[in-house]
Amino acid sequence: MEKYNNKIAELRDRGFDIGSIIGLGNQNNGGEKAVCDHGILYASPDGLIFEVHGNILIKYQKLGESYSGLGFPRSDEMDDPELAGGKVSYFEYGKIRWSYPDEAQEEIYEHIELDELDPDSMLKEKLQTIANQSMDALRQDVDALKRKIMGSSNEAWCGKTVGYFYRLENTPKTTTLNFNSAHAVSRFGSYGTTDYYDTGHALAGERFENGKEDSEKKEQHVQARSTRKMIKFEDIQRGEGLDIWPGDIVLEDNKGAGGPDHIQIVYKWIPEKKLLLVIDGNGGGFALASSGKPHVESHMDKIGVDGIHRRDKKTWIEEEIGESLVFPGNVGEDTRIGITCHVLKPEHQISHADNPKEHKRIWAVVRPSLLDFY
Repeated sequence: MEKYNNKIAELRDRGFDIGSIIGLGNQNNGGEKAVCDHGILYASPDGLIFEVHGNILIKYQKLGESYSGLGFPRSDEMDDPELAGGKVSYFEYGKIRWSYPDEAQEEIYEHIELDELDPDSMLKEKLQTIANQSMDALRQDVDALKRKIMGSSNEAWCGKTVGYFYRLENTPKTTTLNFNSAHAVSRFGSYGTTDYYDTGHALAGERFENGKEDSEKKEQHVQARSTRKMIKFEDIQRGEGLDIWPGDIVLEDNKGAGGPDHIQIVYKWIPEKKLLLVIDGNGGGFALASSGKPHVESHMDKIGVDGIHRRDKKTWIEEEIGESLVFPGNVGEDTRIGITCHVLKPEHQISHADNPKEHKRIWAVVRPSLLDFY
């Protein structure tokens, strides 16, 4: 019962009350279901649990539930990205879509063997879309976008910016809540085992004790062949075989001794140059010249804490993206959504231990699981 209660609590946190469990039942190939007041929780043989309710549930039951050609659910009900106002639930071998006032309709995928599915390719495609959308944001009215992301809040908004880009790919709130702080991202990427603050606070949306691995969620991801990934500073310093994708989340450390304090999103990784292009909010990076932002030439001669000349960074980024950049001013004068870069070589990764007065390094690079999008 605990696994179902955990799912009920997760759904409630996301704003959907499926009610209490009123009965249990068996499903195909050793799967199970828990009938609730306002829907049914289906537990597949690989341990994944998803809800089905409303008109989509009616259609799923008519078809025979998991005994049908659809198989077990592979998502909770969500907004249909292809149909305004519509809803959709995804299954192993198809999906059911519904929009008022029509009856729900099923769509069975063309037959494919499960062993032929490539979760990494599916995840890489999603993350690349997110990276592309973050670059598209730089071509918009970035001041208006900043106000949209921040609302009336004056708090740091780098994590909110990353969460905004992920939500454009229909990422659920239970995932994007984990991007609101560097602390939360570190717990998210490590399944709860890495906590640089060591405060004892649990990560929002997860069900684990401080320092204890969320083994249930990790096992679900293992079964789906898509676990979260966390590349740490020590891995970066070794420098070989860094597996970094566009759309990954970057934790930057440039203040104090407590760990990372800024969140960015990977736009592009050029391994042969060890050059990492990132986009962030609440930062002081470059803006696209097409944005209309002013260029402050007097600030271009600064050499950063990482030992890299600002003018060099501008040139490198322009070569990679094929667009001209401007530098509107320092952080205190104009925090913005912008683009910058890091060089992941030891001589350009300066830790607090190396220089207590000034430092800048990549503390970690975090990648979600494919299941974090459902």
